Amino acid sequence: MNRKDAALVSSLAVAAAAILGSRDGPTPANPRTASWYARLRKPSYTPPGPVFGGAWAVLDTLLAYSGFRVLRHRSSPPRNVALGLWGLTVLGVGGFQWVMFGRKSLGAATGVTAAMVATSAGFVVAAQAVDRKAALAGVPLAFWTAFACLLQEEVWRRNR
Repeated sequence: MNRKDAALVSSLAVAAAAILGSRDGPTPANPRTASWYARLRKPSYTPPGPVFGGAWAVLDTLLAYSGFRVLRHRSSPPRNVALGLWGLTVLGVGGFQWVMFGRKSLGAATGVTAAMVATSAGFVVAAQAVDRKAALAGVPLAFWTAFACLLQEEVWRRNR
């Protein structure tokens, strides 16, 4: 895929997931959801809201960049595996918000987060065979989702 098309596809995919996910998030635009989330019992290591926003701005950028890098390579089994895992990770970005905040399902949200740990880590491993820079760009998301999974499981446990 040429540079322009790869940039467009990866950027639009990540932006669409972020925009669709934000419709359900605990933001001022969703005061009932924000109130529900504020009432949940959370561990002391829960980052403040602005940290989540800042972290996801960086992670979404890296996710789009890693997709761009992989899309630029000729179709091959390793590239297609990496691209499939990348796509599943992108789906998780928007899907988590819908499950956690739209459906208010803490257990299912923990499952989505665990799946994102697997897909983002799998992407890093698979992308290593295709494009080293894409793989490196995926590492922060893999670590963040692992942390988020621990956090989400603890929120679920505390609020059963």
